[in-house]
Amino acid sequence: MSEENAIKKRIAFLDVARFYGIVLVYYGHIVERIMYLKNPAATAQYKFIYSFHMPFFFLLAGFAAPPDKVFLPVRAFLRREAASRLVPYVFFTLVLVVLSLFFAGHFVVADLSTAKGYLVGTIATLTGFPAFNIPLWFLACLVSVEVLHFLLGRFLTTDARLLAVAGLMYLGGYWLTLKVQFIPGPNFWLLHEAPVVYALYLIGVLMRRRNFLSGKGMSWGMVGAVVVCGLAVLLTWNLNQGPFRLFDAVVIVLSGHGNVVWFPFTALAGSLLLLLLARLSQDVTWTAFLGRNALILFCLNGVFYHFLNGPFADWFARTLPGHAMSVTGACVVFSRVFHSGMRAIRVSAEPLCSATGGQACGAWTVHPGTGPGLMGGVKGTFAMRTGGRTCP
Repeated sequence: MSEENAIKKRIAFLDVARFYGIVLVYYGHIVERIMYLKNPAATAQYKFIYSFHMPFFFLLAGFAAPPDKVFLPVRAFLRREAASRLVPYVFFTLVLVVLSLFFAGHFVVADLSTAKGYLVGTIATLTGFPAFNIPLWFLACLVSVEVLHFLLGRFLTTDARLLAVAGLMYLGGYWLTLKVQFIPGPNFWLLHEAPVVYALYLIGVLMRRRNFLSGKGMSWGMVGAVVVCGLAVLLTWNLNQGPFRLFDAVVIVLSGHGNVVWFPFTALAGSLLLLLLARLSQDVTWTAFLGRNALILFCLNGVFYHFLNGPFADWFARTLPGHAMSVTGACVVFSRVFHSGMRAIRVSAEPLCSATGGQACGAWTVHPGTGPGLMGGVKGTFAMRTGGRTCP
């Protein structure tokens, strides 16, 4: 399949939705560091964003998952999972390990001033908690979710079965993580959290099955739905008063979900909001491009998380007033710098890509029609390093 035809087969608005989610990841991690400095406005924004932005990624993963993936032979499934999840997990971990040898950073799991710290971080990473690149926890958890779906998905042939399993998974996983603390604790690839977020993943599968938002054009009904979902998030994000873990907010990696009802309600409302906004703006090509390369952007967030966000937060605290407007403005500008750079790369690469039929695009080459879903162009991410060949 040609590159042009592959892109046409994509669900266009999902690329834009990925981009919106990535923006929230960058913004959320910046505001987190300002929150550490006892800023009330940052604390409120952190809780607001975290009430839905990571649940959204799991729902989006289910929405984008190829329906036939659950019927692959075991070996083919494992090869695809390794290529799309484990290769980026290892590669971007190593990138951060190298950087940590030359630059001081914020590493909370291990003291990297000693060889023992690197050993502790390596063990944590191999067991699914990426100590050197914390944002990669999502890939680790997604591996567990996708293995779970590979085992169960082929049996969820009706909507009733799917919804029943989603409900059972959510309630069982919620109870387990409420009663037992796994991080810090006995973690293995976030298997303990997989049932909770698998419920969100299955909602995405159901949306794909029902062709949610698949019609052409936009309608005033979509605009109205955006307003309703936006109000739902605004009115409920702070109704979730716990119980949480470590932070007074929903933090999926810590299995801090809060209230058993308000957590899924706000998470689903926020996820629908992002999907609707993406559907209404699906013709904005540069956001779709960045969405197709969301895996790269997501993994590179570790550079910001460990090395840049902290110094920026310190500068903010020394230089700017701490009210909500200045927090928002500073975080937007800081996030925008990176995404503007990626957009500039896209614009500058277009003439070369057009002239060479896509062969000169290197690491930006995307093969979306056959990729495993969530992050878009994962099969093309390492094309430059494999002589233009993609992972199986």
